[in-house]
Amino acid sequence: MQGKPRFGIDAPTLVLGFAIGGPLLLALGFAGSGILAPALAGTLILTGAATATEAVLMTLSSLYGKRILLRRMIDSLSLHGDEQALDVGCGRGMLLLETASRLPRGRVTGLDLWSTRDQSGNAAEATERNAGLAGLRERAQIDTGDMRRLPYPDASFDAIVSSLAIHNRPTETDREQAVRESARVLKPGGQLALLDFRHTAHYAETLRAAGLAVQRSWPLFLMFPWVWIVRGRKP
Repeated sequence: MQGKPRFGIDAPTLVLGFAIGGPLLLALGFAGSGILAPALAGTLILTGAATATEAVLMTLSSLYGKRILLRRMIDSLSLHGDEQALDVGCGRGMLLLETASRLPRGRVTGLDLWSTRDQSGNAAEATERNAGLAGLRERAQIDTGDMRRLPYPDASFDAIVSSLAIHNRPTETDREQAVRESARVLKPGGQLALLDFRHTAHYAETLRAAGLAVQRSWPLFLMFPWVWIVRGRKP
């Protein structure tokens, strides 16, 4: 294989809408400045500028900011290199491969339902190709499954990670079940780290109820929208 892994853009439909809508609103605002009421023209210009800026920030977040934060998150786990790890909602594999790179004697399993609404080009084949391009295919197992019903026995993994995935479950009950499932398959003494831009306080509450020692970070601004990381350790 030749080339580098490609991980796509998060929330691609939203980003595309912002990228199209922002300049369009700007153009309408400036073109109508001599026709429309000043307040309306100003609103169109401000809204367009904000929307276009969001498109740029979300794209930069997907391409650069996320990678930096995920590397820091994995480093914070202080892995020994022989762990069995799980990436819940692995998408095209950025976090999966960052984890695999820390496991020369271990293995990471990535699980996803492969929604292209949540990440552009999201497919098991794309993740497998990225693993091959990174030279990490032998350390990565790619599974299809639902995070609310993980297809693994209790206490299967030494470490569990997730990035921008659990919030995609549609209800609070679904998200709580996904977090409980992660706690279930974590080994005693194992570590867990969940990165997301909303619902993280609820993730932390659910993990504490499951008996884990939990910490929730301050907001982290290298991504847009900004994110939090919930870390937990199972007794």
